[in-house]
Amino acid sequence: MLNWHFAIYNKLGSNKPMNTDLRNADSRALHEPFSQYLHESGPRVALAWLVSVLGSQSPALRSSNSHLVAYTGCPEAIDWLEVNVASPVTTNWGEGAALLGTPWSRIKAWLASGGPKQMMALDTLIAYRAPAPNMAPLAQIASPVLPEAPELSEYQASLRAVVAEADTPRIRKTVESALAYASEILSRKNRAVAVADLPMLFLQPEQFANASEILSQHNAVISGVRKSIQDMLAQLPSRS
Repeated sequence: MLNWHFAIYNKLGSNKPMNTDLRNADSRALHEPFSQYLHESGPRVALAWLVSVLGSQSPALRSSNSHLVAYTGCPEAIDWLEVNVASPVTTNWGEGAALLGTPWSRIKAWLASGGPKQMMALDTLIAYRAPAPNMAPLAQIASPVLPEAPELSEYQASLRAVVAEADTPRIRKTVESALAYASEILSRKNRAVAVADLPMLFLQPEQFANASEILSQHNAVISGVRKSIQDMLAQLPSRS
């Protein structure tokens, strides 16, 4: 539970930015104050501060920011994800759970529970696949692997049971992807960044292996998107 973390936050964090200023903040806006807490107060205080901010946000914004709790490297952040996951369930919940090293036994329980936890479980499995360019750059660098990976037969049976009980388009598509990525999800053994090192990854990603190439590729994609938008805007007729 995080109650004692809130006590630490209240004692040490009073000189930091107020949560009320961040109710509408996305992950980019949260980056600087979150980094300040990680650097100056440590992961546990940073986690307490972050979940208090997320608790003040709308469900949609909280969902899109939920993965940030993983970068505290605190195992209890998995508890927060489990308790707070709610609609709309974006893939950010699963990304955070995978970064924190959520094991198969817990994911299997989420799969059987239905509702938002079930969707988070499916997204967590997808986040355990091999790093790919369409993944967030820090997630690519961390390259999490599934602890307590089951035998393929158990894995397939668990996923097919999900579709049998809740065959919605999103669930069906995600289960199909999880089955297609089964060999990657189940066979990979060594993650690139330990859970305890996730705060450092957030603060100084360039310090880690393969980070330079991944970050350069990401920046190139962002630059290309921005240029495309600028070119489209330049072609619009001017207002007279």
